Amino acid sequence: DKKLLVHTSSTIKEDVAPNYSYTGTFAPCREVLLTAQVYGEVKGIFANEGDFVRAGKTLVQIDDHILQAQYQAAEANYITARKNLERYESAAKSGGVSNLQIDNLKLNLATTESQLKQLKRQIELSKIVAPFDGTITMRSVELGSVPGQSPLARITDLQKLKLQVSVPEKEIVLFKEGATANVVTDVYPGATFSGIIEYVSDRGDEVHNYDVRIVVDNNQSNAELKVGMYGTAVLKSSTSQQTLFIPRAALLGSAKNPQVFLVNGDRVELKDIRTR
Repeated sequence: DKKLLVHTSSTIKEDVAPNYSYTGTFAPCREVLLTAQVYGEVKGIFANEGDFVRAGKTLVQIDDHILQAQYQAAEANYITARKNLERYESAAKSGGVSNLQIDNLKLNLATTESQLKQLKRQIELSKIVAPFDGTITMRSVELGSVPGQSPLARITDLQKLKLQVSVPEKEIVLFKEGATANVVTDVYPGATFSGIIEYVSDRGDEVHNYDVRIVVDNNQSNAELKVGMYGTAVLKSSTSQQTLFIPRAALLGSAKNPQVFLVNGDRVELKDIRTR
């Protein structure tokens, strides 16, 4: 046999707490489709796609002229009914009015008051307002259109996003609701986002994976996350395990089939590397 001079290195065993990573997609924590609840022509649009709006801001105004006229008439009827009841109650003290007349007037006052409240609510609904602080991520209405049941706009809260990942059964114990988790994304290499584990599913799917949601603050101005991006949650195990380290220069083969030469006496043997 031909003899060759080779350089050897020793392997090292160390206790290491392994990192676990789980990739998923970012979804909004809050998102609402806004629809018109009263019928009429669109008279005003006060937000465009991409605008950030505060809760309570009017986004779309539906024509309320007819409702306003009906409200004024209902208000006049209510005032008249109230005055009639007051006048008859005053006259009843002298015994000139029957209890039946008073009851009818009270019923009429309650009816006109109910009509007034209904019209007031319809006028309020003619203004479509933002239910929370968020960004307009869709708008499908124009001035002069008469919206039906289709959504007019979509408002999305992008200040916090949730990363939805699927975790194998044997690793689900790493996740505790309320605990913290680091989140990274390939879009912003080097940036780390802090997240809170919001939800851990109590039921696995048919392949024994469990759904986990991690809420992430989207407040880094130079690394703004977007809905639909991929993200990876990285967790470190609380327990360590003994790990064998092999010098990188000693590795042969490929990533799928790594190999290494082992010294056996005065011979070397090529061995496949198998991991558990």
